[in-house]
Formats: sequence, structure tokens, C-alpha cells
Amino acid sequence: MNSRIKAGLLGASLLSIATTTHAQNRPEAWTLTPYVGGYLFDSEQDLKKAPVFGLRAGYNFNAHLGAELFGSYLLTESDRNSGPDANVERDVYRFGGNLLYHFQPTKKLVPFAALGYGRYNITVPDLNRPKTNKSLVEYGGGLKYFVSDDFALRADIRHAIGFSPSIDNVEYTFGVTWQIAGVRPVPPPITKIAEAEPVVCAACVVPPRIDSDGDGVEDALDKCPNTPKGLKVDSDGCVITQTIVLRAINFIYDTATLTEPSKASIDEVYAVFQSQPNLKLEVGGHTDSKGSDAYNLKLSQRRADAVKAYLLSKGAAAGNISAKGFGESRPISSNDSPEGRADNRRVEFRLVGDTEYLKVYNEESSRESKKAALEAGEKRRK
Repeated sequence: MNSRIKAGLLGASLLSIATTTHAQNRPEAWTLTPYVGGYLFDSEQDLKKAPVFGLRAGYNFNAHLGAELFGSYLLTESDRNSGPDANVERDVYRFGGNLLYHFQPTKKLVPFAALGYGRYNITVPDLNRPKTNKSLVEYGGGLKYFVSDDFALRADIRHAIGFSPSIDNVEYTFGVTWQIAGVRPVPPPITKIAEAEPVVCAACVVPPRIDSDGDGVEDALDKCPNTPKGLKVDSDGCVITQTIVLRAINFIYDTATLTEPSKASIDEVYAVFQSQPNLKLEVGGHTDSKGSDAYNLKLSQRRADAVKAYLLSKGAAAGNISAKGFGESRPISSNDSPEGRADNRRVEFRLVGDTEYLKVYNEESSRESKKAALEAGEKRRK
């Protein structure tokens, strides 16, 4: 069987195992392929077939078209049984380049065709003969089987033709190819399988929970519907009546300065707003009888404004608080003694509007508040 028939049979066997699974031949990728195989010489060259070792380095211009340079080496000897050339070893070096065209580059198994040009040099070290150089045109093909995105198993076959004298050689090789860089394919979108609509029976549907008055208890369980907004309720949706104590505070003589005990009392008032944010509060300022009526009216307004500002600084809503000065018109003690005047220098609190669900107690200022106002007032007058 001559070399041309062998080349045809090997090429047919390679193409017969092509499949249509996923592929990886990447455009703009660099490739490197070490390989081994066999080399068959034309009978006219009197050289035995020999194993070949080589390396290919290439580049893919796109998914189909690429180019490779190759270099290989094989050690052979004459197939003559007699004469000076019998059993004389020869070193054969091959080098050149191929254009590759890949078929179905988007598959895992990629067949390709090759066309190229090269030269081979034959040296006979033992006989000290000059080097033989020959130019060859070659064609063929092969298969790449990608086991990963960057790695493929590879099989090649080439038919090398020379002229003057005629040369008709065949090379078959097996190797591995690494792909470096290149344009990686975009993965296909994940298609979700539509899930079957669940079958819902009318009797199994749970009706939505409705809380018309927004008190946190759904209508089906609410025994006290239409509760006003902002009021605390029990588990039946009924308002919990609250007890609120509004304690007055005292001021230093001739000032609108808050003492530490008075601030503590105002903090207790602010706690009421936290529990009932919709309450309306009036802050009323008062003075003793020292000074003119006009001066005392302005001073009482300053005191009411100071308390309102303190409540706002704590976080109370401005629209829920009003401040009003009453001057010396509403004393609660005699202005003839320092103690009585300290009682009258005060701010009182009053809830405005609906207090149906509240028990409100208005108390005089604490002993600490009176004492602080009295002592600071007497010092101020000295």
C-alpha cells in the first residue's frame, strides 16, 4: 500500500468520529501544540519510516481561520541492505507553516483542513556528507477534541509533496493543544422551566386580614371598632384608659431659665407624648407680682416659650404644643412671702381637646423644683 492510500484511509478514519457536541475553538486565541507521530518516506528516497517529534505554535484569526508555524525532528536510516548507505542514520529537521480552516468551530469536536509550505534538512553525520535541503508543499487536516475551554486533544495528517526530484511523503501525529487568551463565548441564557400553576380551591383561600381602624387588631377580632388613631388598645381592640400626671414647674426670680429639677418634670410630660402622640398640650407661663403687669406678661410668655422649646428639642411635634403667657393674673399662693412668690413663678400644663380615654391629674410643682427656684431667686435678689 503506497503512502497516498495510507493518508486517505487515516484521514477518513479521523473525520468519521466527528460529533456535534459543544465546542471551544476560540477566535483571537494563541495556541501551542507539542506532538509525536510517524513519518513515511517516498520509496524513491530509500529512507525508513521513523517516529517524529515536534511543536506547533499558532493564532486563530477568527473561529474558522488560523495559522501555525511548526518545527519537528526525526531520526531515520537508509532502507538499503547493502552498499555504503546501508543502515546509516540520518537526522531530519522539518519546519514551515500551515493555514488552518476549522469546520463547525462551535462544537466540542472540531475537524479542520490544512494547507502549507515547508522545508526539510537531511544530514548524515557518519558519512560527513553535505546537508540536503528540500522545499515541500503539504496539505491535510485533522481533529481537535476539547476536553475543557483551554485544552484539546489533537490528531493531524499531512501529505507532503516535493518537486525535482519528486517527493511523496506522509506524516501522522497526535498531540495536545493549549488555547491562550482569545474571545471566550458568551454563555447562553438560562431558560427557566415554567412551573405549573398551583390548583387553589375556593374553600382553602384564606381571606385577607383587615384592620379598618388601624389599631393593630383585625376587624374579625375587634370588639371596639373605629378606635381613634394613636390610642393604646388591648387584645380585643378596646382603648386602655391611661392615667397622666401633668406636674407644674418653677422658675428662678426674674428669669425664664429652667432648673435641673424642672427639666426632670418636663421629661415626664414628654413621656406622655411618646405614649399618646396625638395629644394637644397648652403650656401656660406665670409670674409673681413683682414688676409691672406688662413686664410680667412678657416674662410669663418667655417662660412658656422656654418650656415649649425644651419639649421640641426632645422630639415633640411643634403642631401639638401651644405656649401662652398669663403674667401675674393667676397666682396660686400669696405674693407676700418668698415661698409664695416662688409658687407663682411657674409653668403649668393643660391638655386641649378630647381626653375621653385619659385620666389627667394636674399637680403642683415638686418640692425640688420649688426649692431650686426659691434658693436661686433669693440669691439673685441679693
